[in-house]
This record gives sequence, structure tokens and C-alpha cells, in this order.
Amino acid sequence: MSRFILVMPMNAPPVSHVRGQVRIIEAIATTIIVLILAALLPIIFNSPTTTLRSQVQTNTEWYAYDVLLTAINNPQFTYYVQHNNWSAIRSLLNTIVGPQYDWYIAVVPYRKVVSIVSVMNYGNYVLIPLSIIPKVYYAPPLGMPIFMTSMSVSMLSLNVYTINSILGGKYSINITMPLSNVAFIQCKNLFSTNITQCIKSGNVRMINWWLESFDPRTGVAVVWLNATGNVYMLVSNGSIPYNVLSNSYCQYPYCYPIGGVSNIMYSSFNAPYNNEPQFINYYTQQALSQCYSSSNGMYGGSNYLVMIKTSGGTASGQSLNAPTTVSCTLPVSVNDNVGGINAYLIGQLLTSIPGTSFTLGFSNVEVELGVCFVNGTCINDYTGSVAGASFPISIGNVNAAETYGNTHEYLSLSVNGNTDITSLPSYYYVYLLTLSLSLDLAKCGIDVNASIYDLVTMSSVSLSYFYNLTSNDGLNCTQLMSLPNITSISLTMIPSNILLQQSTPQNPNNDVYYVYNATTIVYDLWVSPTPTTSYYIPITISYNFESIDKYNVVPQQYRERFFLSGFAPTASAYAIIQLPNGTYYLVYLGLMSVASG
Repeated sequence: MSRFILVMPMNAPPVSHVRGQVRIIEAIATTIIVLILAALLPIIFNSPTTTLRSQVQTNTEWYAYDVLLTAINNPQFTYYVQHNNWSAIRSLLNTIVGPQYDWYIAVVPYRKVVSIVSVMNYGNYVLIPLSIIPKVYYAPPLGMPIFMTSMSVSMLSLNVYTINSILGGKYSINITMPLSNVAFIQCKNLFSTNITQCIKSGNVRMINWWLESFDPRTGVAVVWLNATGNVYMLVSNGSIPYNVLSNSYCQYPYCYPIGGVSNIMYSSFNAPYNNEPQFINYYTQQALSQCYSSSNGMYGGSNYLVMIKTSGGTASGQSLNAPTTVSCTLPVSVNDNVGGINAYLIGQLLTSIPGTSFTLGFSNVEVELGVCFVNGTCINDYTGSVAGASFPISIGNVNAAETYGNTHEYLSLSVNGNTDITSLPSYYYVYLLTLSLSLDLAKCGIDVNASIYDLVTMSSVSLSYFYNLTSNDGLNCTQLMSLPNITSISLTMIPSNILLQQSTPQNPNNDVYYVYNATTIVYDLWVSPTPTTSYYIPITISYNFESIDKYNVVPQQYRERFFLSGFAPTASAYAIIQLPNGTYYLVYLGLMSVASG
């Protein structure tokens, strides 16, 4: 399976991304059973060629990217590269590039032109620096940023294939048991910049972390850390991480229990190191055991949190011994959620009945005010009337729900009775469902977002709603921030509970009774403050033409259309492609006008 990434230098124009079409089987009316988990399901991506814009354009940079997009989006392109069929690539470019241009094509192994700055080699392992930047939500009147997202929650999206292609040699992130030889460390003193000195002096800490998901098709791993600031990803030369504190290899993969995986990763990759991260409010089987009951339709399992069954009715005297509605409320324990709070659920639909809905929600959400005064005193749950509003402000219930219909699945978002709904492009059988609330002081309100991401097809759908604290509750944020004697303020959202609910109607479709259960599995469920996600890996890419030409694997006789002397491109375009074997190549296309007058 091939993937591509457009690469745009700082002076390049924006690009309209063209997505390939994904074909999957869509169930209409009967029982659906997912036999294979997302990470193991083979998906074939059929990417049609893209219709070019007019070949007569004033902006040749746009045209160059159009040509490159058309070439790499052709399903044959990566096949030609993998099998060294360069004459076919030359014919393809001659077909799609207008005759007024000479063209030059380069296909370069990505590792030849990209490098990570300051990768540190310690023999048994290498360290890759990461800079994780906390997001400031509010700068108080004194001008010093005080209230940030939790300093202990960061969510990183790392492309393992890219990092491996850069590292090369004996150091490689394990993808068979994903990231099992990886650890994360940082200096205990967050202001220290010399990680080598921190390791030598023992002034270093192993960071608790958790692998939410890994997609073997794209190489993207979603990782949670209890850290921000200067962090180093450790990649060992073995199958398990290296422990810098004991100066020896860890006993288990992931340096378990310092690191570990989610239940969905345990199920997908047979990695029995699923842990329960303490730095996020992860709901365990012990927490959910209060909901387990055959009469309540909830059951525990070995590699998931809960299985939920609801009945679609009875017919001919048959009974399925399952209720039509199942609900479970769990406490929310997130202390530092200044700025926002998020709920995440990884689920799998086993059987569906039209009309069945599954709900993830926050119950009885309230907004509380915290203030600090010039005399140094602070009140964390201020209840007085300030700036036109009485605290706490009650928002009500906020729910995200997915509903299974006859021909489509639907996502809905409900905020205190106001509901919006949209249809999904297909049925999502293994999915990540999220519900987020974030404070927006600039607009004096709350941004509410519900999204569902299909772990099989990698498509997603989102809904958003803005709850206006000014019009609904009379809060004047400008006046609030200018009150005298206050040095800082914070608004915190406090939900009473988190809700899990599944409901199936008795006669959902023209009085037809269904005599089987609707069944859903919840693999993982957690709540966290809005995580820090701003980070970067210091990577440099060389766009020097001499370097690209030097490492170009396309033979000389196929690199150019006309082979004119002194090729000087007037427009250039870049992209990164991934071959089915996981290797990356940088593709460069240069165009030079040869039209007269």
C-alpha cells in the first residue's frame, strides 16, 4: 500500500489535497460481525488519477504541483518506483506535462536528504530530542502567562516509518510489537539542557507513557506522556528499551510498567503489556465493575473494558435476555483542566440493529471561577457574582452519540438540548470517539467538539458547537479580566459524571421486531485535560538541487524530457511517497518553459 505526503518549502504555494477513494463493504440491514481488528485488516487503496487544471496558467508553481499530484496519485506510480520501471514514469510525465515544458524528475531515498539534528548516540541506544510546548490559555493582567494546560499530559503523533528511515543502521523502532524498544526521558530539572550531564549525574527521570494506537499502514503512532518541555525519545538497539537509571536493559518491553499499551493495541498486536496510565483519568475494569450485570447488559472481558448488549425486541416467544437501554455513569477525576477537558473512547461495533445509538457524554457540566488577588490569596471555586454572571455557571449535559441507520451511520452532538447531526460516509466498526470542551476567553464561551475516527479506513467526521457564556449566562469576559485587585483568573469546567449509554428501540423499523442483540465493545476509555500537542522534532531537509541530483535513483536517460543543456527550472514541486515495503522517497519535479515568444 502506498502513501504520499506533499512537502512544501517556505516559498511554495498552498496545495489542494486530493484524497484517494476507499472501497469498503457497507452493511444495510443485517447483523454485522467484525472478525478482524483494525490494525490487522488489509485495506486496498484505489487512487484515481486527478483531472489537471488548465495547462495554460500564469502561476507555474501551481501547475508544477498539479502535475506532481497527478503523477503520484496514479496507482501505478509507486509500482513503477518499486520495480524500477523508469521508462513508464517517463511516459507518464510526457502524457500529463504540457509540451511547452521541459521536465526533470528525481526520486531520492528520503534518508539521503533528511536528518535529525543532534541525534545522540550512546552505544546501546540513541536519543532523539523532542520539544513539547505548553499552550498558554490566559495571560493575566500582570502579563505573565500562568494558566496552561496540565504540565503532565502531552499527546504526540509520531511517524515511526519516517524516524526509522532517518535513523538507519542498527537503531530502529520496533513495529512488530509497536514501539516496544522505546522509552522517554528528560532531566529532572526542566531548565537543564545538557541531557548527557543529567544522565551521568543521575539527574534524569524515566517518563511514564502510553501507546494509544499504531497504524501499520501509515506508521503513525499516537503516544501520551506525562511531560512537557525538553523530552528525549530513547530508541535502543535491542527489542526492549534501555533503562538509563539502572544502566541496563529493561526487564520487559516498553520498560513496563513505566510504559505500556492500550487494550486495542493488546488485542491487535498480541502485546500483553496493556497498562492503566495514572497521569490520565483512565477507567479500569475495577471502575467499570459497578456496571457489570447481565440484567444491565454490561459484561467484563480479558482484553477490553466492557461489552454492552441491548435487545431489539422479541418475536415468536423468543427472548434475548437483554434490556433495551443500558446506562452507566462514572465519576470524572481531572484536577487540572484549566482551559478544557476531553473524553476519549475506543470502541468496536460487533452487531448493529437500525435505530441503535451509543452515547458518550458529560453530565451536569459546570464552569467555576478561580481568582487570585494582589494580597496573594486565591479562591479556587469562587461563587460570588462577578462581571454579570453567577458562579458556578451550569451548562447542562453534553453528549456525543453515534446512531446506526438502515443505510448510514450518524454522529450527533447535543449541548443542553441543542442537537446537531451528520451522516458518516460509511459504517465505522472500530473507531475512536472523542468529546471535547475547551474554554475560549477571546470569544467568551466554550467550544464543544465531537468527532469519530474510523481506525479501519482512516476517515473521520466532526461536529462543533459554540456555547456563548455572554448571551446564555451574562458573563462579561472583558470586565472580568479588568477587575481591580485581581492578579489572575481561571475558568474550570467540572462535569458531574461521564456517561456511557446504549439504546435499541423495540420496533425500530415499520413494526419489524429484531430478535438479536446490538453489541458494542469498549476497549479503552479515558478523560484528560486538553493535552499539550504542540511539539517538534528538529529535522532538516536538504532541497539543494546538486544533492537531489546526486542521490537520484532515476537513470540519466529517464530523468528529463528534452535533455536540454543548462536545465534551469522555473517551477519546482516536492512530495514524499511511501512504498508498500515501508520505505520513503522524496520526489522532486522541476519544470522549465521551452515555449517560444
